[in-house]
Amino acid sequence: MQLEFSWNDAHMLHEALERRSGLRIELTLTDNTHNVLSVRPNRASGRVKVRLHHMFLAADAPVLEALAAWISRPKARQAGEVLDAFIRENRHRIRQAPRQPRSIRVRTRGQCFDLKQLFEDVNQRHFHGRINAAITWGQMPTVRRRRSIRFGSYSHELKLIRIHPLLDQPFVPKYFVRYVVFHEMLHAHLGISETESGRRRIHTPEFRTLEQAYPDYERALAWQDNRTSLSRLLR
Repeated sequence: MQLEFSWNDAHMLHEALERRSGLRIELTLTDNTHNVLSVRPNRASGRVKVRLHHMFLAADAPVLEALAAWISRPKARQAGEVLDAFIRENRHRIRQAPRQPRSIRVRTRGQCFDLKQLFEDVNQRHFHGRINAAITWGQMPTVRRRRSIRFGSYSHELKLIRIHPLLDQPFVPKYFVRYVVFHEMLHAHLGISETESGRRRIHTPEFRTLEQAYPDYERALAWQDNRTSLSRLLR
C-alpha cells in the first residue's frame, strides 16, 4: 500500500523531533496496523531508531513535544497520556487488515429439530422471506457445570445464526426453539444501531416492540423463566 505523504512532510517531522529531543534520530514511517510507535537506541551509531505510523504526520505542537519526550524517556507517564489520546483520535488512519475467511460448518438437522425448516417457516411468516442468513446448531460447550445459557446468537459479519445445541432435546417445546430463531432473525433484520456517543445498541425500542408482537412471545418467556426448564437444560 502506498503511504499518502511526501518526502518533505517526513523531513519536517524528522527535523521537529530532533530539535525537540536533542537526539540524532533515524526515522521510519510505517503503515503498521499494530505497533504504531517504537523507539530503539542504536549504541553503535549513537542514534535512536524511531518507527512511527504515518498518522503522526498530522501531529500538532503539543503531540510533537510529547513524542519527543517519549523518545528521550520512553514510558514517560505524562507524554504517554498525550500520545495515547492522539492515537485514539486517529485510529481511523490505521489501515484495517483484511480478515481471513473462516471455515464454518453449518449443521441444521438435529435429533429433535430441523433449524433449516424452522428458519424458512419464520422467514416467510414474519419477514416476507427477506432474511438472508445461515443458521446452524452451535458447538457443545466443554464446561459441564453451567449456571446460565445463551440460547442463540447472530453474527452480523458472518450473517450466521447459532442456536445452542442444548435446545435440541425432547423436553424443549418446538415453539420455544422457534421463538429463539425468530429473536436472532430479528437481529439480522434490524442490524446494529449506535447512540450519539458511539455505543452499540442491539435491543432497541423497535426491537422490543417487534419481539413482543411475536405470537408465542409470552408463552416462550414463561417457559424460559420456569426454574424447572432452566435446571433441566443446565444438567
